[in-house]
Amino acid sequence: MYKLLIAPTCFLAASAVFAADKPIINAPSYDFAQVSLVQTEFADLDMFTPKGFEFKASKVLGMNVFGEATYFMADDKTQGVNMDVDRWKVAVGYIHHFSNRTVLDGKVGYGEIDIKINDSDNAVSAGTEYFTGEANIRHMITSNVEVYGGLEWQKWDEGSDQKAYKLGTQYRWDSIAVGGEYTKFSDSEVFAAFVRYTLSLIHI
Repeated sequence: MYKLLIAPTCFLAASAVFAADKPIINAPSYDFAQVSLVQTEFADLDMFTPKGFEFKASKVLGMNVFGEATYFMADDKTQGVNMDVDRWKVAVGYIHHFSNRTVLDGKVGYGEIDIKINDSDNAVSAGTEYFTGEANIRHMITSNVEVYGGLEWQKWDEGSDQKAYKLGTQYRWDSIAVGGEYTKFSDSEVFAAFVRYTLSLIHI
């Protein structure tokens, strides 16, 4: 379902390029609150397709430094077996402005993931804490349309370390934006369709 939502969002963002006739006045903002509909898939657990929500908040702390917090929860049930996925992460980062169109950010963080699988008789769980490093580039195609991409590395205390890349786009009306994002980890992937409220706009 969420895969279908992402495609029209990307098309809307791309089509807006040809309709733009105003100069770029706002750089990508790091002051926002966001809620996403998410769907995740695991290579080793392909019988499950957990769906749920992700909540994210970001705030500029000053001197181009920002903080970010994310909470992710999704679940699925198939053939009488339940799967629950919970993940949280906090990070701090630095913003570098190449121009009023393009910014690069780097951040380091700490998080935890928990996966639980159970039926009426048995239950198993696995989880780990991890450190993460991430770099993202964000570009305003027009005053309303943003595209972005990023790379992430996660150092897990237990299990295999994870590498990831993500691609996304959003279309903004004043302080409200809608968008889609795809993230591919080493052994899983996440599709997201989100609504974002920008707390302030950065003028350069």
